[in-house]
Amino acid sequence: MKVYGDAPQNLSRADYIAKNLCGCVPLALCIVGSLLSDYSEETLVESLEREPLAVLEDDQRFVEKAIKTSFDLLKKPEQETFILLSLFQGPFDIDAVQAVTKTECSISGALPISILRSLKNRSLVEKPYSRRYQMHPLIQSYAKKTGRDKYEKILAMGEKLACVHFMLRLAYTANSYWGKNTCKDSLVSFQEDKYNFEYFLQIYTRGREEQDPEIVNGCELFLDSFPQKCMYLERCLHPRFYTEILERLLKTFDSGIQPVYVVDLLCLLGHEYRKKGEQEKYKEVMDKAEQICLVSDAAFATKPLSEVYFHNSNARFLSYKKDIKENKRIEEATAIALKISREQLHDHPERAATLLLSGIISKRSKQFDEAIELFNEALKLFQKSLGKHFMTAETLKATGDLYFFLAGKSEVDFETCLYYYKAALEMFDVLGVGKSKESILTLKNFGICHMKSENFEEAMNLLSKAEQIAERELEEDHTWKVSIKTSLALLLEKMNYVERAIKVMQEGLLMGKLLNLTIDKMGNKDQLREFLNRYPEKFPETEFPRSVASRTGHRFEQPHGKWKAGFGRGRHQSEN
Repeated sequence: MKVYGDAPQNLSRADYIAKNLCGCVPLALCIVGSLLSDYSEETLVESLEREPLAVLEDDQRFVEKAIKTSFDLLKKPEQETFILLSLFQGPFDIDAVQAVTKTECSISGALPISILRSLKNRSLVEKPYSRRYQMHPLIQSYAKKTGRDKYEKILAMGEKLACVHFMLRLAYTANSYWGKNTCKDSLVSFQEDKYNFEYFLQIYTRGREEQDPEIVNGCELFLDSFPQKCMYLERCLHPRFYTEILERLLKTFDSGIQPVYVVDLLCLLGHEYRKKGEQEKYKEVMDKAEQICLVSDAAFATKPLSEVYFHNSNARFLSYKKDIKENKRIEEATAIALKISREQLHDHPERAATLLLSGIISKRSKQFDEAIELFNEALKLFQKSLGKHFMTAETLKATGDLYFFLAGKSEVDFETCLYYYKAALEMFDVLGVGKSKESILTLKNFGICHMKSENFEEAMNLLSKAEQIAERELEEDHTWKVSIKTSLALLLEKMNYVERAIKVMQEGLLMGKLLNLTIDKMGNKDQLREFLNRYPEKFPETEFPRSVASRTGHRFEQPHGKWKAGFGRGRHQSEN
């Protein structure tokens, strides 16, 4: 092998490049090594020796110098593409590259695939699997830094183009979510571009906040059937991130000019606040939504989907109050939603969702036959329009909830309850969300059913699984966690793990306090009071009050009646 005159005599050409010029850093070696196929050793060494890597101390600086060497040897279109690729927050495909390289620069006319191939051959871009590319984090960091320093205009233009591309792709995948038997494919598509979707959703929100016309106008398609787009995001995003996006978007719409979008967002936020037990916020947004809707008849007349969604949300809110004075308003809101959905939405999924919610409200009013009829009609419509879908599984769960509520009356209802919960969980598994937040409540209720049948091991398995998913998927304090912990405590007591049961019950009730969730508002309130009364020294009345309000406004003490296995007759705890 040839030996350089100024190199130590014991070092070959390869050793000299590897040790002295690349510091033996694997990524630097990979980048520099790939250049040997296009450049002579003399040219490459000369370029590296201008700023010898050997004088740099840490691995990252070795890599940075290797990347710079490779970057400097790129043609201008390749350099600009390299900078633009740093905008992507995860793996990307050729469509994303084509979108972002539409900037007014020297790339125009060049074939993105040929540039990608060139960058890949120089180890500046990786191809982890078919049709997908990505940048190593260190290479991306260098590209971003160089872009900020020397290509600021191109980078800014590219970011807007990338934002529009991913928001339109997000709109497409959201529409796919509401297609027949395409729910799973849309969820998989989101996961493939998860980091890009989340990042450019923030860029879109910022663009609306700054009233950037290129972003606002370019992403207009995302606002079509807006409630359904957001319901899709609800399935895909972490609850806290999703709520923050909704709150920021709400501020970008004017209720006087765009009342429908404002009401959509208020109702969507109300749904999130309700799940988290933030009752004051829930009331605030729903009251505001009603006020805007009352003076915006003309705007809603052309948006039947949003109008139905508002009336459904309002009916749920009024029902959530548990105030008999609101019964008439609940009936009116439900009737309007059913009428509009029947006359204008036909076989649309939101009509099925209206039937589902109407069934839940009928169940709360103890109109059980009507509830069963509505659930069956909703299930048939969901199966027809969506097939295997999250909402189909939700309807199976809601039907299971109804039979769960009736389970103390007959063995048939109990067996039916188990059937529907099992069917719902099987569909969640088919959709790939069996270990996601979507399955939490069904797992919990299925576990409670097994606890009732004294199949304690299976009950523990299901409740523990629900708890694990909740810890991973939900915020630190959440009403669902309270329900799971209190149910686990009841199960542990049945299994004679009394000390552990008391500890878990304390954890659940203390979390409930943080959420302003009193025992009287918990679905399994009767069983909880009985549990607390069995261990008064561990749950003093001053810290864990058992008293409840009567309908006349007076307060009375819950009797210490004998403990019975089974379920309380209050509102079922699974409803969310």
